[in-house]
Amino acid sequence: MQGAKRLTRREMLRTLTAAGVGLGVSPTLSGCTSAARSETRLPATIADAGKRLRAGSLTSEALTRTYLRCIGELQPKPNAFITVPEERALAAAVALDAELKAGKDRGPLHGVPIVYKDNCDTAGILTTMGSQFFSTRVPAQDATVVRLLKDAGTVTLAKANMNELAAGVAGANKYYGNAHNPWDVARWPGGSSSGSGAAVAAGLCHGGIGTDTGISVRGPAGWCGIVGVRPTYGRVSVAGVYPRAYSFDTIGPLARTVADAATLLNAMVGYDPTDNYSIRSPKEDFTAGLNRGVRGVRLGIVENFTYRNVDTEVADAVRGAADKLASLGAEVKPVRIPLFEDKINFSYPLTILLYEFNQILGNEYRTADKRLFGPVVQANMARGSQIPQATYDKAIAERPAEIAQIREVFRQVDAFLTPTHPMVAPLQTVDAEGSERVRQFTVPVSFTGLPAVSVPCGFGPSGLPIGLHIVGNDMQEALLLRIAATLEAATDFRERKPPLYCA
Repeated sequence: MQGAKRLTRREMLRTLTAAGVGLGVSPTLSGCTSAARSETRLPATIADAGKRLRAGSLTSEALTRTYLRCIGELQPKPNAFITVPEERALAAAVALDAELKAGKDRGPLHGVPIVYKDNCDTAGILTTMGSQFFSTRVPAQDATVVRLLKDAGTVTLAKANMNELAAGVAGANKYYGNAHNPWDVARWPGGSSSGSGAAVAAGLCHGGIGTDTGISVRGPAGWCGIVGVRPTYGRVSVAGVYPRAYSFDTIGPLARTVADAATLLNAMVGYDPTDNYSIRSPKEDFTAGLNRGVRGVRLGIVENFTYRNVDTEVADAVRGAADKLASLGAEVKPVRIPLFEDKINFSYPLTILLYEFNQILGNEYRTADKRLFGPVVQANMARGSQIPQATYDKAIAERPAEIAQIREVFRQVDAFLTPTHPMVAPLQTVDAEGSERVRQFTVPVSFTGLPAVSVPCGFGPSGLPIGLHIVGNDMQEALLLRIAATLEAATDFRERKPPLYCA
């Protein structure tokens, strides 16, 4: 545990728990002025927090203290966090309050507490990548995305649990313990950004940052009933983030509303000369067009793909979302993507991913005690070590032609729709980590580098959330967020809260 006083993770969480806050109740904001005490509920959105912070009815310190109290009470259930740097978070909040009082306003994220997946470097704060091997690692510098969000005024509230080294799709972690879904703690939250997704869904922060190589932002969003954005490859810098696979890695926001996700993304996008994969893109406000609706927007349902091998409750929810968007003016029509029409060939993306992962971790792994790594990482390394460079080179060489074929669909439509997952969150008694079916809709999109958004589109008979996966062409995040916002505004899904929730 990092801060003025060094505490173990267990000591930190025990200290926070002693502060107490009732499970599923509305805690009084800590440290408020007398005016602020009349508003006892946590702000519902980032915009709401901003209004109250600027009106003086709320301080960042009070907001941060309240989230820390919530974490202290609820953390053992979702197991969403690895490190909670309480003193640093409070010091940052106090400093941001002083800035606002002095007239320095950093923008809509000023004073807002957020959490980071624990593979994002945070200067002076333990950053473990969810691995026992890196359990004492404290970086000297912030990742670029952390620096940008701090410059925008956010408070670093906590470092979130994750699949070890981002290797996994459900939320398992042998060393730090599995993360759990706030809708049913017996179920998987989705991975590998499991803690970020669970924390946002449980109301323990205003937003979370995750990484997405094959599914890892969209997955927790889908199973936890929140919004997740995978940006265009290279649009958000990955400098200072421990890599999973150079060819696919992206970083994106997780939030309870589309507007909150868009606000976070605004601060994250930008060219970074220290990142070899960073691209130059136009600066835009992703919140600006959220209320424009979808009239005239062309949406595709991919034949023999969108509904293939999908559970009935998920297919029904996605059809309902497509029908709702059509009723609001979108043109929904069938489209073909020939490469998606047969059983998805995972060999190319997995060849690239496993080979690159082996190169990234290789030297450290080969000289380390293998018991310091969990079974998923060990299996990944074993498979990756068997891939010849010639096989990898062939997959890389053939990738552009396959991507070009997939992008042809955007001559016919502006975006296409699939479920985020073909099923609702499974019980943790089910080994979901190696399942190709779990990631059947997300990995093919990761292979292309295209942007995508997961937004809630319904709930199954069991009350578990279902995600709609909206995929667009390069640099079309604003359009995807507008489609998601239109669906969000036309439904009550964002109003529903899981049983495990602090608000």
